[in-house]
Amino acid sequence: MTTKLYYEDSTVFSTEVHVIDSGEDETGYYVVLDQSCFYPEGGGQPADTGEIGLATVWDVQLINGEIRHYTDIELPKERFSAQLDEQRRRDHMQQHAGQHLLSALFEDTLGLKTQSFHLGKERVTIDLDLDIATKEQLQEIEKKANELIGQALPISTRWVTSEKAQTLKLRKPPVVDGAIRLVEIEGIDLNACGGTHPKNTAEIGLLKLISTEKSKGGMRVYFLCGNRALDYFNFLLNTADQLVVQLNAPVAELSQAAETLLVDKASMSKTIKSLQEQLLNLEAKTIVPENQLIQEVFENRSIKELQQLARLVISQHPSAIALFISSTEDDMRFVCAKGQDAQGDMREVLKQLLTLTDGKGGGNVQFAQGGGKTTEPPTAFLSVFQKTLKKFM
Repeated sequence: MTTKLYYEDSTVFSTEVHVIDSGEDETGYYVVLDQSCFYPEGGGQPADTGEIGLATVWDVQLINGEIRHYTDIELPKERFSAQLDEQRRRDHMQQHAGQHLLSALFEDTLGLKTQSFHLGKERVTIDLDLDIATKEQLQEIEKKANELIGQALPISTRWVTSEKAQTLKLRKPPVVDGAIRLVEIEGIDLNACGGTHPKNTAEIGLLKLISTEKSKGGMRVYFLCGNRALDYFNFLLNTADQLVVQLNAPVAELSQAAETLLVDKASMSKTIKSLQEQLLNLEAKTIVPENQLIQEVFENRSIKELQQLARLVISQHPSAIALFISSTEDDMRFVCAKGQDAQGDMREVLKQLLTLTDGKGGGNVQFAQGGGKTTEPPTAFLSVFQKTLKKFM
């Protein structure tokens, strides 16, 4: 049985350990220790990482009652110095304690209960049972949370029996039997929890609500605590500084500058589209059938542009049949089209052209398109096109 040092003191970041068992499972090499400061993944909190001797500990899991420390190399049953990633542990402590504080405020202020908690690599979330909190209420809860953080309220842990736990006003009933570990934020929260937490709320640093969204009939709240919140602020500050330079506007006017830019972009896009349509119309007028056939090969033109051009040409030459090909390295795209007075079935033409590729396509009697990877040159497709049309002409 491994002594769980992280339960006794969450600020124990290093210790001497003895490997009492080792092995390899589908996850990788692992060791079991006589005592451990590494927290195994659970309760929404990720596992600690660090080092045991020369081995890197990249994951810790509780499996079949034993704590398995997964390492990048095999370790013998000897004594080693163990050191966990202190920055990662402190981050997890800040986020987890912040979650307790936030969940308590949502329940006590708005009657919203926390259904789940997830401590992700970049963001932290709680899922509330209802989606009724307003923007003003969220701002008030954030303000209250930071006031409580500043009061340096003690955060303590203790163990009680299942019977004792039933007599206490816990946030929710424990999910385990036997000895139950309680985490208490003095005067604010008392809950069964196996995670790691700082000694007082001041060590949380600060708490910032990032965003909310509807989830599972309730509300998912994204938030950050401590150094994560500070890093996020610095990221936003750097982004704002870059936008100030790029948009040539002070921070207070960035929104208006961005809106002006979007309006200009929309206007220019409309102008470009109009000019492209005019160019296609002019190009279509230069394409003339020869014996009622039109065969054009292009490079790096989109299938959408080929379709537009084909429709324009066929509308001007109702007795013609056209093949437009766009060649891009080992890829070939094509459009087959016929005027309303022409004979033939473009689906059959497409079917024969596709035999030269590994692709697919679709369409109707008058208009079809497709393509795919091929080693054949455009001339091969033109030849197949001509042979297929002999059946109709």
